[in-house]
Formats: sequence, C-alpha cells, structure tokens
Amino acid sequence: MNIFKQIKQQNLPVVIFGAGFAGQVILNTCLDNGLEVSCFCDNKKNYSGSFLLGHRIIHPSEFDDLFQDAIFIISAADIHDVAVQLKELGYSNHIAGGDILKHSDLSKHHYDTEFSFLDYAVATCIQCHDAYQNPSKLFLRSVDIVITEKCSMRCKDCSNLMQYYESPENYSLEELVNSLETFFSAVDQVNEFRVIGGEPFMNKEIGQVIEWLSQQEKVNKLVIYTNGTIVPKGKNLSSLQNEKVLMMITDYDALSRNHERLVTTLQENHIAYHTDKAQNWTDCASIEPRHRNAEQQKEVFKNCCAKCLFTIMDGKFYRCPFSAHVDKLGATPLYPDDYIALRPSPDQQGSQLREALAQFINEKESLLSCNYCAGRFLSDEKITPGIQVSEPLNFTKLR
Repeated sequence: MNIFKQIKQQNLPVVIFGAGFAGQVILNTCLDNGLEVSCFCDNKKNYSGSFLLGHRIIHPSEFDDLFQDAIFIISAADIHDVAVQLKELGYSNHIAGGDILKHSDLSKHHYDTEFSFLDYAVATCIQCHDAYQNPSKLFLRSVDIVITEKCSMRCKDCSNLMQYYESPENYSLEELVNSLETFFSAVDQVNEFRVIGGEPFMNKEIGQVIEWLSQQEKVNKLVIYTNGTIVPKGKNLSSLQNEKVLMMITDYDALSRNHERLVTTLQENHIAYHTDKAQNWTDCASIEPRHRNAEQQKEVFKNCCAKCLFTIMDGKFYRCPFSAHVDKLGATPLYPDDYIALRPSPDQQGSQLREALAQFINEKESLLSCNYCAGRFLSDEKITPGIQVSEPLNFTKLR
C-alpha cells in the first residue's frame, strides 16, 4: 500500500515496462489498489500499437512524443537492462515490479495461460528484482545446460546452430556433473536451469540429469525445453514429477508429431507444463565474419537480446548459445576470453572462480565471437520458424 501511495503522490503517468504475464499481474494489482496505468511499454516492435487488457502497448522510441516524465514499473525480469535503457532515454524514475508482485493475488484475475506458468513467470520476476537490489549475491536469472547436440528436427534457422552438426553428441551425466559442481561452488543462486539440446530427450540420461539438478539447493526451477516429438517414458518421465520442474513445449504443428500425446501424458502424471507455438524467430543463425570494429562490436553486444542466455556446454560457461556452439564447431578462431572453463583446475577454484564469473557476467562489453554473428535484436523482423533441411549446413571451419 505504501508503494501505491508514493506513486499516486507524484501525480505522474504510470507506465508498466514489459507486456508479459508479470506485467499483466502488476496492471491488475495496480487497478485493484486504485492506481491508474497509462500504458504498457515493450521492446518488441511487433507489440507496438496493440492492446493488452485494454491498455495500449508502445515502443520505447515513442516515449518522447508521449511523456515528458513518467514513473516506470519494470515488470521485465531483466531489470538491469531496462534500467540502463530508461536512463539513456532520460527517465530515472522507476520501480522494481517484483516488490508489487510479492503482494499480488494471482487467483483474483484470469490470465490466458496455465497457472503453473503464470506462477513461474511471476516468481522469476520477483527473484530477479530481489537480486538486482542485492548486488552482492552472484545470482543468475537462467542458465542453459546443453545435454545433447542431437535433435529430432533439423531447422534451417535454429539459433542454437544444431543445423551445422555433422556428428552430434550426447553429454554424459558424469561430465555434466563435473562442470556443474564446479559452477555451483562459485555462485549463490540460479533462478532457473534450462535443460536443452538439440532435443534434450535424445539423451537417454536426461532423467538422471533432472534428478541430480532437482536436488541442488541453489536451483529454484528446472525448465525442460522440448519440441514435442518425443514422449518420455519410465525414469525419464518420473523424473519430471517434481515441483521444481516445468516442461516448456514448442509447438511446430505437424513437425511436433507427438505434441498431443506429450500434453496428455504430462496431464495424466500431474507434471507442470506450458505449450506455445513456435514464434519470434529471427534471421540470426548464419556464421560468417562481419568485419566490425571494436565499438561496433560493443554496440551489437549491448543491444543483443541473447547476451544473457548463459550457457554451460562441454565444460565451459558462455554468455550465449551462439558463442558456445561456434566454439564447439570450430567455426571461429580459439577465443579463451569468450568463456570460463568449468573443468576443475588449481587456478580456478573457490573465490577465484567466483571473481572470474562475476566479472564475465557483469562487466563483459563484447565477445570476439560476436564478429561472426548477425546479432539478435528485439526489433528484428520475424521469419518462418521450423523450415527443415535434409543435410547439415556448410560453414567455414577455422580449427
């Protein structure tokens, strides 16, 4: 109530930055407490001009024409990036929406998604905003753990570059645990671990990986990304019956040949899931030198929406999936500064590893591998997802 009172006293337009489910919950909570909201704001250009819960969504580029000043309630989980963006636009008055979400009643209003996914989205926002306001903790919103390079599909424009692998591999439980134990020794908390591939159910040890990760106190949530082609059985299925687990299904229509069977199986076994159509794909999967200078590299990195898709793969911690996979493919020169090695070594233990990770996460301004990437920006035009190719795509192997 104090938050709403303080906002009202300023007598300024109120804008919710982030038009996702957390933003929708914040809107309803504001309205329930007598606080009017002018509009939503979101960096996705395809949202601009549309309406959500009766409120217009605008793009940040429209601010100058609409608001001389405003109070922004940030509902995006990546609050740091939004705060920096607002400052550059000349707006310094913002509030962490997580502080409002802590007191929101999710059951009071209807939202167009499963309750388990709504709860997950809200909890993620709260965790990320708490960590932002407590910077002494080494907290990560999400970390991808690649457990296989194998996939049951071969999408021409896969942003995780599966279409380039000629001899894809599974990663064993032992080598995954070796990397993860080193990683957990240096961090305080991970809001979600995203178990991915390829198609993660191509790795027959996935059930053991999930069971091991679910036992880690530093992990709040396990999110399993699947394309709806494989229905897990036996131990791989029972491992999903855990309150930490959320299945995230990308629906490619006919290509997701077992989508309905998978959903039915998850429902019958009381496993939390969310399914959504494949969308928001951009043309970012080509591998070629871009010949940018250092300042151009920094600008690409700054605006890239994938720069915090932290990825653990093959014993290394990367900033993004592109960097991880071009390194594994040998599609760039060897760039040791583009990753942190997680295989145990005498000079990378305890506080030293923590310091290296913190610097890599918080202070990195660009990656050398960015110079082989088109970049991923929220303003990019969308392309048709899931176009299949029959053979691995060619690329120039540099090592």
